[in-house]
Amino acid sequence: MADKPMSGRWAKFGRQDRLLSFFLAFLVLMTVLYPMLGPSRPGRIVIDTIFALMLLSGAIATLDQPLLMWLIIALSALEYAADLFVEFNPAFSFRGWDTGLKVAGMAILVVMTLKQTFLPGPVSVHRVMGGVAAYLLIGVTWAFMFKLLMQEIPEAIHFQEPLTPGASTGEPSRLLYFSFETLTTVSYGDAYPVHRIARSLAIAEALIGQLYPAILIATLVGMALQQRAKEPD
Repeated sequence: MADKPMSGRWAKFGRQDRLLSFFLAFLVLMTVLYPMLGPSRPGRIVIDTIFALMLLSGAIATLDQPLLMWLIIALSALEYAADLFVEFNPAFSFRGWDTGLKVAGMAILVVMTLKQTFLPGPVSVHRVMGGVAAYLLIGVTWAFMFKLLMQEIPEAIHFQEPLTPGASTGEPSRLLYFSFETLTTVSYGDAYPVHRIARSLAIAEALIGQLYPAILIATLVGMALQQRAKEPD
């Protein structure tokens, strides 16, 4: 009888770990599709839908507190409605509020995903996937931070390739490419920050990209060794 509460606890962790895997799947799908889809209306609607589903899956997977979970769900619904409204009413602009909602929702998910990844317990494949999801989410979050900046300062980042016809200066696919190029410190020389704020954001993202994998691996290895030491011989 004494083992039942502990079993229920590990069952809860296992369920949440599996949800982290679904969250990662949506993140990978969005990250891969963003550069592939052009600026057409169907492509933008598909991306907006996947983005909203990604936020929803992240909220369900990482948030134990109902208030925070419903906040993310509300932000996701509001952001998705704003995207569709602008899509069918191009003359209307939220002046960056829709992008700000994306950044706020993803910032909360980054913190909560890391918290879920480093919960006490056995180190499973799903937990490692949660760490990978947090890494990808950081890259996506920075892409929309760059987008928010370029809505105010269009020349903050210089891209050598010409814009796709009909695309805005802060086209998310280009900024997602630049964000992961910075996060992984892989520079092809085709894009670079010009404005001082863009440079500060790029420095911060590059530092995270260098330090995060080392910290993640060291922490998970330490957790695995600690869990093994607790197991009876």
